[in-house]
Amino acid sequence: MFLMVIEVSDYMSRVEASQYTIFTQKFHSSVSKTIQKHNGVIRKADNNHYAVTFNDVSSAMQCALDVQYKFKYVTPKHKSFSRQLKIALIESADYNAKALAKCLEYCEFIKDQLVISSRVKAEYLEQNTHAKIDKTLVRVLKEKEEHFFNGFMDYLETHWGRDDLSIHHFIKALNITYGQLFWRLTRLTGLTPRKFIKRFRLHKGMLILHRQRLSITEVAKRIGFKSATHFSDSFLETYGIRPSRYVQQHT
Repeated sequence: MFLMVIEVSDYMSRVEASQYTIFTQKFHSSVSKTIQKHNGVIRKADNNHYAVTFNDVSSAMQCALDVQYKFKYVTPKHKSFSRQLKIALIESADYNAKALAKCLEYCEFIKDQLVISSRVKAEYLEQNTHAKIDKTLVRVLKEKEEHFFNGFMDYLETHWGRDDLSIHHFIKALNITYGQLFWRLTRLTGLTPRKFIKRFRLHKGMLILHRQRLSITEVAKRIGFKSATHFSDSFLETYGIRPSRYVQQHT
């Protein structure tokens, strides 16, 4: 089985989006038709995500490429439009929460628009002997990259709330040098380890603000920031809005 996650827009826009616009209507119509055309099964869908499974790797790859290609035709041309498309495709024994979480992480955090696992590449080329994967359109993860990224994310998901979490903890847990951590993570995500961890925590903070009635101080403490001021300033720098203002607008 092959699992694909399709995601439209950045994290801030996804949390904010509550109404269908002309763009989202066109986008969902296009994606739904494309998935149906390639015999995909929609397992989960909302305003900004699709989780889709395929029995055939060629169908999955072609669907991903078609969605990627068609996205530009439903995207408004004005400069203020900031929504982006991300797609990830992996192989999985079945559809389950663990596989979905892994595919979501590839989709959410790896910087390229279309990402496939090393196993998907191998299966695709085995089925299509003379085919070539266009690396300008598709980011193919190497096994070593997957192993590193999975280990990094597993550790981060377990320990992100610790206020004493440091880069040293990751170096020790993953048994690598700082240089290796810096180079590998930056190459995959476009962010340094410190910036990535900070952005990850801010994502968690935004989700908490959106779903729970907690004070800014409580949220800051829960996500590992040492002060509400630091959290508020970082939130403003990243998203262009104070968390207190965000709460007023979206809860």
